[in-house]
Amino acid sequence: MSRLRAFLRPAPLILLGIVVTGLAVRVINNRYGLPYVFTHDEAEHFTHRAVSMFREDLDPGYYENPTTYTYLLFAALRVHFGLLSSLFGGSIFELPRGNVTSQFATDPTNVWIVARTFTALLCMAGVVVLYFVGRKLFGRREGLVAAAVLAFAFLAVTYSKQAVTDVGSLTGVALALLFAVRALEDGGRRWFALGGAAAGLALSFKYTAGLVLLPVGLAALLRLKAEPLRTVLSGLLALTCAAVTFAVLNPYLIIRFGDFRERVQGQAQVAGNLAKAGQEGSAPVYYLDSLTWGLGWAVALAALAGVVVLVRRDWRRAILLAAFPVALFTYLSLQSRYFGRWLLPAYPALALLASVAVVQAGAWLTRSRPRLAPLAVAAVTLVVLLQGLVADVRSTVVLGREDTRLEARRYLVAHYPPQLRISIEPAIPDRFFHAAPDGRLPPWLRRCRGTGYEYRSPGGRRVCEAQEPGQFARPANKLKSSNYHFAVAPGAVDDMRFYGYCTVLTISLVRDRLELTGSRKLRGYYRGLEREADLVKTWSPYRKGAKPPPFDFDLSYNYYPGAFERPGPEIKLYRLRNCRQGAGPSAVRVPRTPNVPPGAPPEDA
Repeated sequence: MSRLRAFLRPAPLILLGIVVTGLAVRVINNRYGLPYVFTHDEAEHFTHRAVSMFREDLDPGYYENPTTYTYLLFAALRVHFGLLSSLFGGSIFELPRGNVTSQFATDPTNVWIVARTFTALLCMAGVVVLYFVGRKLFGRREGLVAAAVLAFAFLAVTYSKQAVTDVGSLTGVALALLFAVRALEDGGRRWFALGGAAAGLALSFKYTAGLVLLPVGLAALLRLKAEPLRTVLSGLLALTCAAVTFAVLNPYLIIRFGDFRERVQGQAQVAGNLAKAGQEGSAPVYYLDSLTWGLGWAVALAALAGVVVLVRRDWRRAILLAAFPVALFTYLSLQSRYFGRWLLPAYPALALLASVAVVQAGAWLTRSRPRLAPLAVAAVTLVVLLQGLVADVRSTVVLGREDTRLEARRYLVAHYPPQLRISIEPAIPDRFFHAAPDGRLPPWLRRCRGTGYEYRSPGGRRVCEAQEPGQFARPANKLKSSNYHFAVAPGAVDDMRFYGYCTVLTISLVRDRLELTGSRKLRGYYRGLEREADLVKTWSPYRKGAKPPPFDFDLSYNYYPGAFERPGPEIKLYRLRNCRQGAGPSAVRVPRTPNVPPGAPPEDA
């Protein structure tokens, strides 16, 4: 009975409301785009590796990111399609193809929904942990405000809707901050050990999140004068616990240490030295700007005010909580490549700092009537979170509408023959080219000889082949948007005409970022295309009359700008004049695949 009374108190009920609402914002419409996954990191790096573990061993063969998230996804898929399926049955648990790997290869929709939903749950676990951290450090009100900030921060919501690892680091970061403060104030070795283990947990999801070990180290440094030997041993204990936790959660990174070191060093070199085409700005300015929409203007200013308030109360706590965001920001600002989500591990610390300022503001507003302080804190919290809440709801509604790439594909299927030679810019997954992306064969294709496919060839005769023909003939060999600028040139239009690629689909996610480079060669290609082709149709994701926002490596993908009415880029369909349309794979695929180092800077002819 006493436990029930404790649960029915305001704080647990408010926390429950935050968690339920935050989870709803994340899972509603989280089947967007399926069966296609349009973001490269989500499509290639985690769920794909987790599914491969069902037929292979637990070595992910991928070390550019830690593997803990991949292992958890593997476990979630096994529980969902194994244990829960046997207990409850039903369409959400079924695998029509018999097993996870076959299902993922033919119609992966259910697998992706489980992966995205699990990611949302992982983020909400971080929200709950942050509440308890805030309550332990400051009080219930601060804990609730911090939980609300993290639950509705637009960046945290966005990357809870994709099956990527970033939100997994939030729990470890929050715990490391708590244990660092406890280590500073208590000095007990258990706090240093727990702080190191929590930092190792954060590191196990995101390499850069390992910088949260810095507050634990600062706690040792601040205690060094009073207890030199004990503090040094405690610091070494923290490092040991961080290393052990990381090794346990990422065993193959240790077993394959040579590969792990080589891949991480290569990734660090690319991020640090090779800028992406379209990223010609300033990394520090970009990250500061990302806080204004990813966290929100009011929350970001509240976090800054929280540092001031906390310095006046206890400057040592202020240093520990602010150290990690500052260190992460500084490190990321030194890289040539920059993306808003790379700053996401700092959000628990920023949420805690903002909570201090919000609760203090509520106290100041009710100095004469302290009983009204809870209402004042609630009101200030709503005002501070308003920007993020509006963006969360708006983006969720946008994702519920059809992606422009799906609209374009449906039009092409309806108006053009199979195996169409078409040049499509690389902002789509491989599955987009498949004849049966959702596992259901189109009318022009059927099975033959058990495992083969029967269809009518471009010449008109029926053929039976083992390989499934594509809905579209692939225009290039694995070109990505990051190196597509090497392939396009004014002469590429002549190649398209010569080899029968008379149909051309331009995608703003590629075109806009290439035009940002200012290359005369790239401008010449698009001008030549528009001069020598007719515009057949345009699919726009923007509201009628809205001004399209400029290309941005975050905002063009997460649909934060209010101009978006539906997900996806702007797509234009062109038909080259004086061109004989081809079908089926050609001897030469165009635009021709460049022989250049990945990530090299664009040339300016």
